[in-house]
Amino acid sequence: MRSVLVLAPLATVTFAQPSAADPYTEFSPKETRQIAYEYAQCVVGRHFASASAATLSDIDNNAMISAHRDLIDGDCLVNAMHGGAQMKFPGDLYRYALADALFARELAAAPVIDPSNTPPLQRRSPPDPPAPLPPNASKGAKAKYQEALKNFDEEQSFRALGEYGECVVRNNAAAAKALLLTHVETAGEAAAFDALRPALAECLPVGKTLAFGKLVLRGTIAVNYYRLAHAADAQPVR
Repeated sequence: MRSVLVLAPLATVTFAQPSAADPYTEFSPKETRQIAYEYAQCVVGRHFASASAATLSDIDNNAMISAHRDLIDGDCLVNAMHGGAQMKFPGDLYRYALADALFARELAAAPVIDPSNTPPLQRRSPPDPPAPLPPNASKGAKAKYQEALKNFDEEQSFRALGEYGECVVRNNAAAAKALLLTHVETAGEAAAFDALRPALAECLPVGKTLAFGKLVLRGTIAVNYYRLAHAADAQPVR
């Protein structure tokens, strides 16, 4: 059965401007990507070592924010939004934006990586599924179970995306780098995605269809390119 890749617009990322009447204002996918890109570049410029350590560690998001509180930089957000704002990145999306900015600063001018002799990247342990509820569970317990189940499903999805991104970079590191060299929402980026299609299709499990936005796809490629570059540098010279 043929695998199919679908590039779908990302609609789950929202940036919120504080307002009593309208506390959450959604931006278009294009605006969201541009703001996230500009925000992350500012954060990496101000907190490079912290951003790099957070991206390379692959700890979960709560642990990442707890260990790297400097990565939530209000001044950078004001600059990216050209005014006061609040922001929410669901899942691994903030990590994706940071990796893209780290690549631009550290790896854009470097040779294309060769990950062929680099071992598979280590990933955070998959979460345990929530324990089933007893038949007489209270309404509150059922609500907590549904939330835990949602978090479990999201963590599983982002873990699978991480493995997928690593496969794509290993399959064609040159095309992955060419994508990351482009600016978001440009004709150059669209052409780079087209050039990556053979690798994107090759890495899909047989018979599977994936639908996710360009921010997610570019982001997982950025994270894995960055991690593989550092993993390759850490390999002993023989």
